[in-house]
Amino acid sequence: MKKIVAIFIMFVLCFSVTACVGENKKAFELSKVAYGNVKAAYEITEQYSTDLYEAWRLGIFDKEELYNDGVTYLATKLSLSEDELKEGLVYAIEKKTGGKLSDNDRADFVDVDNKYVFKVMGDNSSLFSFCVSIVEGAYIANGKTEKAQVALNNAKTQMKELSESYSDYEHYPNLKGYYTTTSSFFDFCQNPDASFDQIKDTINNYKKEARDFENDLDFIFED
Repeated sequence: MKKIVAIFIMFVLCFSVTACVGENKKAFELSKVAYGNVKAAYEITEQYSTDLYEAWRLGIFDKEELYNDGVTYLATKLSLSEDELKEGLVYAIEKKTGGKLSDNDRADFVDVDNKYVFKVMGDNSSLFSFCVSIVEGAYIANGKTEKAQVALNNAKTQMKELSESYSDYEHYPNLKGYYTTTSSFFDFCQNPDASFDQIKDTINNYKKEARDFENDLDFIFED
């Protein structure tokens, strides 16, 4: 009788261990996919923030260069191409004027003589905000804003499933922290409510926090 009980206990233990291993594997696979989505969003956001800061800086300190060369000058300083920045310029003009550019206006002000637009739209007190709007528009036009948002939305869905089914998974807290930081960082880039003195520290703080999470998680989920 004792032998039968022992065998039964061993069977139960083996079944429990197998089930636990299966659950951990599911949690790992779901977490890895979520991590990939957050990382994709973060990479876009990090570059977005760099271009944002540099455009802001140029709008303050390099006014003459912008008045002389327009988006051609911006393209030499940012990760964005001249064509991407022209699309961003259209966005910035329409945002500031509240109207849509006609094909003729686009040809005159954007494709032919965009430096004139910088002198008209970006006076000494607002050139930096005009440059920031150009970057914002360029990221919308080239699809990177949407790509980052889709990745974050997918990660959010996966994080919800993790929270409901595997909230005790050991790497869940760091993954949640990485997602939350990246999401907040992305929101900040789309609406940088700060002064120039504050924006650099804010960006650096987001980068440091995100990279701390990323360094811990990259070791776990690397292929």
